[in-house]
Amino acid sequence: MKPGRAVLTGLVGLIALLMATNAALWLLVPARAAEVLAMPLLTGPALSSQMDIGAFFMAGALFVTLALVTRERTWFLAAALPVLGAAAYRTTAFALHGAPFLADKVGIEIAMGVILIIAARVLGRGAGV
Repeated sequence: MKPGRAVLTGLVGLIALLMATNAALWLLVPARAAEVLAMPLLTGPALSSQMDIGAFFMAGALFVTLALVTRERTWFLAAALPVLGAAAYRTTAFALHGAPFLADKVGIEIAMGVILIIAARVLGRGAGV
């Protein structure tokens, strides 16, 4: 494997690991998971809804893992879409609803999404050089 592809594969694997870790945090230590995302842990029915965030990370980790195993471009893109969507929604919360702009979180989400899109092109089945 060429060095560039190896680095890209490693970055995609790291994304899968980060997403899986966050999914596990939501299941096992939701207070810590909420803290990582700069939010308070809610209570009552709101906690149940807030725990849905764990499903977002679990699905993302699964999509990235499927992408690495199958090399199907669709799975790379399936993982990129909600991550980039999260960046768009965070930015919208800032622009339209007075939320503070969390540049570090938006930056990470954009970087992860771009890496996954590049991986779809470079690592996906039938991809060029």
